[in-house]
Amino acid sequence: MIGLRLNLETRRLTYPKLALSVLSIFCLFYLSGCSGTSKLPEGKRLYTGATVKLESKEKIKDESALSTQLAATITPKPNTSFFGIRPGLFFYNLAGTPKKKKGLRSFIKNNLGEEPVFYDSVNNTHITALMVNRLNNAGYFNSTVGYKENVKDKTVSVTYIAQVAKPYTISSIIYPAASDSLGPIYRDIAASREASLLKVGDNYNLATFTAERVRVDADLKNKGYFYFDPDLILYKVDTTQNNYTVNIYPTIKPEAPAKALVPYKLGDIRIYTNYTLRLDSTAYSNPPVRVQGYHYYPDEKSLKAKHLLPSVFLEKDSLYSRRDHALTVSRLMGLGLFRFVDLQLRDSDSLAQALNVNIRLTPSRLQSMRAEFEMVTKTNGFAGPGFNARYRHRNLMRGAEQLQINFNINQESQVGGNKGRSGTDTGTSETKSGINSFTFGTQAQLDVPRFMTPFKMHNLRSEFVPKTRFTLGYSYINRVTFYQMNAYNATYGYVWRPKSRITHEITPVNLQFARLSKVGPEFQERLNENLFLRRSFEEQFIVGSMYNFTYNTQNQQQHRNDFFFNANIDLSGNLLSLFTSKIQRQTEIPNTFVKQPFSQYSRLALEGRYYQQLTRGSRLASRIIIGAGIPYKNSETLPYIKQFFIGGSNSIRAFRPREVGPGTYSVTTDPNLQDNASNGFFDQTGDIKFEANAEYRFDIIPYLKGAVFVDAGNIWLARASADRPGGEFIFSKALSQLAVGTGAGLRIDAEFFVLRFDLGVPVRDPIQASPYVFTFPPERKSMVLHIAVGYPF
Repeated sequence: MIGLRLNLETRRLTYPKLALSVLSIFCLFYLSGCSGTSKLPEGKRLYTGATVKLESKEKIKDESALSTQLAATITPKPNTSFFGIRPGLFFYNLAGTPKKKKGLRSFIKNNLGEEPVFYDSVNNTHITALMVNRLNNAGYFNSTVGYKENVKDKTVSVTYIAQVAKPYTISSIIYPAASDSLGPIYRDIAASREASLLKVGDNYNLATFTAERVRVDADLKNKGYFYFDPDLILYKVDTTQNNYTVNIYPTIKPEAPAKALVPYKLGDIRIYTNYTLRLDSTAYSNPPVRVQGYHYYPDEKSLKAKHLLPSVFLEKDSLYSRRDHALTVSRLMGLGLFRFVDLQLRDSDSLAQALNVNIRLTPSRLQSMRAEFEMVTKTNGFAGPGFNARYRHRNLMRGAEQLQINFNINQESQVGGNKGRSGTDTGTSETKSGINSFTFGTQAQLDVPRFMTPFKMHNLRSEFVPKTRFTLGYSYINRVTFYQMNAYNATYGYVWRPKSRITHEITPVNLQFARLSKVGPEFQERLNENLFLRRSFEEQFIVGSMYNFTYNTQNQQQHRNDFFFNANIDLSGNLLSLFTSKIQRQTEIPNTFVKQPFSQYSRLALEGRYYQQLTRGSRLASRIIIGAGIPYKNSETLPYIKQFFIGGSNSIRAFRPREVGPGTYSVTTDPNLQDNASNGFFDQTGDIKFEANAEYRFDIIPYLKGAVFVDAGNIWLARASADRPGGEFIFSKALSQLAVGTGAGLRIDAEFFVLRFDLGVPVRDPIQASPYVFTFPPERKSMVLHIAVGYPF
């Protein structure tokens, strides 16, 4: 597969036409929707929505939930409104009646426009009847619903008023005594009564009965009742007490088939590793391989059975379990080796109340290759072409081992000067022409779908496949006229997910080595002048371990509130330092291993995100990042690749990438660096980081969303540095050194692809004598436009 990709990064907004265009768009939306009623047909009124009002003589339990249930019956939905503006209706009116099915007017009307919703399309009688039905289902029998029309000049809204009666509550739940014929299933149903959703004292609610049927069915399916169905459960409700209570009698419908009322065990289990629809029974005429009681077809030449069977949780002679059924499908699909996984269960011909299982696996293409060309443009004035390629083998050693090899090569030239916040152009004629940067890299990753340890581990009963991961990589960087660097890395670790929301990744062995192979005179002079920079670029030999923990509630299910948390612990050189100082008794600092100084540090990074659904079309997203890395003993600075940075399209969007910090230090305020042509190569980094973001996201029209955001944060040094004055972290001064930015954005969200435009404006710049720099209207030169793919967090 060959693709073409364009990477766009942050650009300082310097063109007045672009700012004018953004302003014009906002003005257009404002003028478009003052009312949205200017072109209504004669005698028509625009429907603007409805509200629900509950009235009762007694306090209503879960009033908000009940109001939401009644509101769900209201149809149709009114036209989308945004602060009184109806952009969809504006575009619909603007397009008029297109003469062609294709063309600009047709596109605007069908994709951007919304047909007006008139009040005469609202059936209030039907809606009130549905609301009464919902109240009855919730136990509020004998309730009534009326409505009131709120008529204005050209619009109508409706208020539905529900007179809510006293609810009926559950007095008792009486399970039937076990009879000879139905004794086992009644005992199994009663055995799970502690987990029942029906509770004495709760309101009668039809939705709870439906959910309880599903729960009982799931419990019985895990106890072998393969043919059972939730519709076979009948709940008899007795309301004859006349005291607003009901008695519940769970039972099974008389017409339930006999096979649904008995548990089934598993008979023969056959596994077909090369199944396709084109194969018939003659394709498996040869006897199968017998492994641990399984019939394994066709043989083990392509896939070893001992590596596949840990993902099969169905066992012969055990009771059927839907949980094990689903777990087997998930684990087999998680191997990444099969396009389709299908489990076929049929009654056994030789055994009573038994199911034979055919596990039919359709393999994916064994090997694949992907290549793409890209054009990159960066904020430091660099631009150039790139090439990426990826090779994948899905079954390297007949055990579903996945090998992936990535290859990339990039060439960049500086096409413009590098302007900082001061507006100073740090480029020279030499750096503005010719090839400035060349990078080459390759990375190999091998994922083995099992734990490879010196001791035996039990197979995890998780739907996600545990993996042992090996990586090996090399990269070469050539900053023409400045330096050349070779970097190597190798890791060995484990990745597993015990639950859908939790991911653990532990890397006991993390090796990284970087060396400057050639240094130009100008860069050498810079290293001689800046001790911090020189130590950052010294030979970096990292020998350590890492642990990464992720908790994420964002999945396919829609939640009103979602939470994400990630913690990363990175340690290097501690065991090696103990070995060199205590066993080898090295006294000179830094200690060396295989004649190479090694880095010693501890680094912790925490990130938390919270997403709150405010309304149907709006959401509040927030994030906090805290990070700290402390070098000690064998190291005086963190390795350059482990230092923190801030700013850019996914950080503080009022500033360019790595433009803030550390502390109040900035290259734009350092007179020794103003005219240094190599300054554009080196980023402002630190040992400590704090960042906070908040973003209000809202729908404008289909596929177009808006956002208003506020970002704050900075980075600091763990120790004072004469080369970076003002960069040291001092707790009492940290709050006053935060950079703050705000702005707004537009997002084209096509679900599978998001193109984002964020316009950031600085509010507070810690390097300025008067840090509060926001003016209204904002100065054009202070704005930063970010064009990016995906949401910032």
